[in-house]
Amino acid sequence: MNSTKSIFFYCVPQGLPEDTAYQHNIVCLGEGLKALDIPFYSNVDYWRLSADKDEYLFKCDSHVTPEDCDVVVLNQSWVFRNNLPRSLFNSKRKYITAHFDSSDGTRTSAWDPAFRQFDFIFRTHYCSSHRYPTNFYPWFFGLSDRILKETEEILKFEERRKSMLINFRLNNIPHSVRVAAVKDFLPKIQTMLPTENPVDGFNQPPSDPNSYLQWLQTARRHYPSYYRNLKQVAACACFGGFFVSDFLVDPSTNLARLSKRIIGKSGIKTRSIVQWDSWRLWEALASGTVAFHVDFDKYGFTLPTMPENWKHYVGIDLNNVQESIERLSDDPECLERISVEGRQWVRENYNPVATATRFIEAVSG
Repeated sequence: MNSTKSIFFYCVPQGLPEDTAYQHNIVCLGEGLKALDIPFYSNVDYWRLSADKDEYLFKCDSHVTPEDCDVVVLNQSWVFRNNLPRSLFNSKRKYITAHFDSSDGTRTSAWDPAFRQFDFIFRTHYCSSHRYPTNFYPWFFGLSDRILKETEEILKFEERRKSMLINFRLNNIPHSVRVAAVKDFLPKIQTMLPTENPVDGFNQPPSDPNSYLQWLQTARRHYPSYYRNLKQVAACACFGGFFVSDFLVDPSTNLARLSKRIIGKSGIKTRSIVQWDSWRLWEALASGTVAFHVDFDKYGFTLPTMPENWKHYVGIDLNNVQESIERLSDDPECLERISVEGRQWVRENYNPVATATRFIEAVSG
């Protein structure tokens, strides 16, 4: 599997909590590489491992440069704050270049012409109905050691509250998929799964030192109370994304961005969705909490290893929600089966070691 001897990461320093560069994709990858004993280096120390030790997952070694490694990796946090390194695409380079793009929006920097020089661009929110540059590959948020630790101990399904957690963060532009789910689906499921709506405030940091460190490093996304709530309920609403026109196969165009705004305001539900992935989806699956989203297959969502609807998650057709309501009503016991199967599937296929293995296989060709 592994012809890659070492990897160099360009990381962004952590920064202040309100402007933290949370580089989740490379954290998951780095944790997997460490477990596989594959050496990796970075331009700065990044991702402190504990509050009581000055140790980092990514370490800067002044004696190691990108030219000394087999693969050089950048992520979207670097691109937001810096230019591409001047010599990154040196014609005499012997290393492979990879970029992780989990940015929101229909068009990101990864569509810019300069990014065609990357050997690999690993893109989250990937959809089979959209056209991408030839160096794009489907990727995912996935599970980090932090998420695995917080979801390790869970209640049995029969011990959980038979309710659905809804804790969407506030958005200046509400996700049109969420708007449709809240309007058309959630009211119809209330008799089976009443909704709970606790939301942790950005400015309410946890008091435990290690939890506080994670709160800082994740741009205020780490809340032990959130995980407690998640593990105590049967289901979680993981809907997210924006409807765009079914006739636009290139999500990077100005027309695609315009259609996103127009369709969002009109309430039209299409078969084409952008920006659908989220930490919430993976956290729910890892917790054994039944993840409710739209039907991945119908809407063309693409992952390296696909989940199966009604086995690993509940995928709703927002143009025919009654079908799902009737299925849940006829077979309420399916939720327990999905809870178990979904948790096993995600922890097996999207843990850090699985992520690193998948990455190494991709770049090794």
